[in-house]
Amino acid sequence: MRHWRRALSQAPWRLARLGCAGRGQARGVLLFWLAWERFASWQARLQPVRPGALVRYRPTTHHGPPVALADGTVVQAGDRIVELHLDNEALLRLATSPDWTPWQALRRIADDLVALVPLEPSAAGNDFVALHGVTLFAGLGGRLRFDTRPLPRTWHARFVRLFLVGLLAIYHPRGWGGAARLAGDGWPGEIWLSAAALRRLAADRAHRARTPSARAPD
Repeated sequence: MRHWRRALSQAPWRLARLGCAGRGQARGVLLFWLAWERFASWQARLQPVRPGALVRYRPTTHHGPPVALADGTVVQAGDRIVELHLDNEALLRLATSPDWTPWQALRRIADDLVALVPLEPSAAGNDFVALHGVTLFAGLGGRLRFDTRPLPRTWHARFVRLFLVGLLAIYHPRGWGGAARLAGDGWPGEIWLSAAALRRLAADRAHRARTPSARAPD
């Protein structure tokens, strides 16, 4: 019985790996990944936070159980939040540029997050309690002050993992080779950042910009 369960759990991965992928291209079954990504982005009406951004967003409402964040913020059902998504095509362009480094991407993402601060005042009707995302790279979220937590080990989370790893293979310059580690032991996680923490991040980056001797953020 254990053998059959293992074979059943591996079947979607074997199916996904039948598709060739890399540098934003996909063939075979992975064409479904691209089609679904584009449909979901259109349906959600994702918008870049600024011209040339790596981050896209949409305002939405939290429907889950309360989420307690490290700074004392508690996100309740019905609270307005901002859902974050990476722009995979923009990230691919950056990753294939001559001066690419992962830290450059983190700095760009931090600048994108700061660009969301003008959306926050309630007078504009865009008030939100927190930012939220689901990603395979939740472990890096701590460098940007996000609270991070793994998704529970459910069938839905397994589907999310399969989809995200497939997208990584499609957009990674080395295709499935670049996604191999996360396909093996990666697991998606949630990232949360309160509106108050976002304002503190914006203030700190503004201070660093005024102080040339300050060390660049990790």
